[in-house]
Amino acid sequence: MNVKKIVEKIWNWLKVNRLVAIYFVFAMVIETVAVLAVEGSPFMTRPFLSLGLLFFICGILLLVKSNRARLIIGAVLIGLQIILDLVFSVIFDMTGQYFDFGMLNLRNDAFATLEGLSVDFITFYVGLLCCILYIIYGLRMTRKQKKVTERKRSAFFYAGLSLAGAATMGISFVAYYPRNTNKYEEMINGKAASAYSAYGMIGNVVGELLGAVFQDKSSMPSEQIDEFIYKTTSSPTEYFGKAKGKNVVVILAESLEWFAFMNGDEYPNALGLTDDELKALYPNLWGFYEDSVAMTNFHSREKTDISETLSIMGCYPTDAYINYEYADNEMPYTVPNILKQQNADMQFRSFHNGFKTFYNREEAHKAFGFESLTDMYDMEKKGMKNYMEDGERNLDSDMIRISKDEMFPTDKPFFTYITTITMHGVYYERDNLEAQRNKLLDKVNALYTSDMEIKQKDDEGKPRPAPYCYMTEEEEILFHYMTTAVELDNAIGCMIEDLENKNLLDNTVIAMFGDHNTYYQQLSNYVKDIDDYDTERKYTDLYNVPLMIRDSGIKPQVIDKFTCTADIAPTLLDLLGVRYYENMFYGRSVFSSKVSALYSRAYDIFVGDGIVGTSVNKLVYRSPLVTDDQLTAFKTEATSLVEKIKHCDYIFKQDHFGKDASLTKFQTKMKEINP
Repeated sequence: MNVKKIVEKIWNWLKVNRLVAIYFVFAMVIETVAVLAVEGSPFMTRPFLSLGLLFFICGILLLVKSNRARLIIGAVLIGLQIILDLVFSVIFDMTGQYFDFGMLNLRNDAFATLEGLSVDFITFYVGLLCCILYIIYGLRMTRKQKKVTERKRSAFFYAGLSLAGAATMGISFVAYYPRNTNKYEEMINGKAASAYSAYGMIGNVVGELLGAVFQDKSSMPSEQIDEFIYKTTSSPTEYFGKAKGKNVVVILAESLEWFAFMNGDEYPNALGLTDDELKALYPNLWGFYEDSVAMTNFHSREKTDISETLSIMGCYPTDAYINYEYADNEMPYTVPNILKQQNADMQFRSFHNGFKTFYNREEAHKAFGFESLTDMYDMEKKGMKNYMEDGERNLDSDMIRISKDEMFPTDKPFFTYITTITMHGVYYERDNLEAQRNKLLDKVNALYTSDMEIKQKDDEGKPRPAPYCYMTEEEEILFHYMTTAVELDNAIGCMIEDLENKNLLDNTVIAMFGDHNTYYQQLSNYVKDIDDYDTERKYTDLYNVPLMIRDSGIKPQVIDKFTCTADIAPTLLDLLGVRYYENMFYGRSVFSSKVSALYSRAYDIFVGDGIVGTSVNKLVYRSPLVTDDQLTAFKTEATSLVEKIKHCDYIFKQDHFGKDASLTKFQTKMKEINP
């Protein structure tokens, strides 16, 4: 058979089955454009999951003998692909996260972060164009050729094509997708490309789906887990026991950044208020800062639920979300559960002026060792105005005023965990913040003059009132963000005043931290002027948020070594004079001479001081300020962290402490090191 006849046969086959061929081409175009829009390059290093799925679908389509049915199925599949790719693009653009099926458990928050986002719709427009062209061409074709006429033996070939596609997906999943035994090796040496650059968006979904169906059934012997847990006991720092016997308050301040109440060279796009003006606006936040040990190089690269959990227990599994999949686990190693063993009379309560079902907090916090979680509905019964029903965020100062006697009792020692909500994005003019906004306006108005260019107009095209009419869109978002910080300042003032009135302030250690940077509306990128890894400044400054610890027994000071969210739990135990087993905690006391490495569960990256890696040895960013010795130290610490993560995964998956013998052993050994 000569080449001409082969080409003729292929051409004739394409003419008969051109709807399937066009579907294949359009599906690949949409996928590569989606990857290009997110990653900056259309190339996929491991495209076999996506290709296997397309081969499987095309085999099925070829078995369908009606062109009209092929058209309908193909158009529906293209439409579904457009929607999925667009959603994944938006999630990544908003949060930096790659889709995984665990997100579905996050329910309200998984896609609530999409609100107010300015999105590049290139994927949508290209996909829509492909879909329209496919439908138009298909309708014209089906008028002329309704049925596909081919020899029956072709069906066997097409069935084989589908099976080959399924086999390609299966083999690619086993060989490449880091779900099972090779996951921890991938965390150290793999991930040369990100999830979408490696597998594509649809390929990533296929991998996640197969991972959910063919779950990792491996296990680790209890003896091996115990050997790892009890290998290393914490070493007391110079501040060990400084807060022993004191009450504890931990405040997760939603989206709190340093630029919310202070300026500096690292915030080139701040509003430009002077230090004196900022201190007048935020007297309580500034006062707290000046009375605290301030970790100015503290980093968080998580979502709220993970930051919250890390601060309470110091570790987090990679295969599931604790609040949902592991809320029934026995967790004796959380800070509340450890302290409960030390002092049975201590009160452990958490408070959040959102609703307790969000992130399944009500169930999870019980497992963490809290007696109860008080939410906005509980507070509403006691007179707090519930603004959430009107689409606003509740006021943190209202939460403190309503709940202060429960938060800070005078008849018993207490551990109180407070999660704020007012500073939660997105940022716009909120009716319930009028007083706070006017306070900020008094200071900001002086920055703008009537001869400045009017840059903002309302929806009707009319100039907005000063100073909004002079602000860029980014400046206005920042203004509304700083308005929410005025309200947080009010809440901190209420707390400090109540503790002073009850003579509890000097007997209480207070830790306050930001759960993550203000990724809402990309405000953090704007204020810090960081848009990409390609910067001479530290890209990791993007994740730099506040951690402040106030204790009357510790001299206020600044600690500028790299610290992270996983350091909070061991720091509290260190201050309270409790020794612990280091391998149960990803971080270290901030007062330790050692420096932690950060692993982000939400974003699947490693972060050090001026370092970001998709794995320990695959860096995507290294600041020019990072020396070779610092890089070596980071890799050593991060490699050790992977070993902790591996054992943590099995501890959660197997509910290791759900076994009476393991639970008793942990409690006994904790007593041995804390006589």
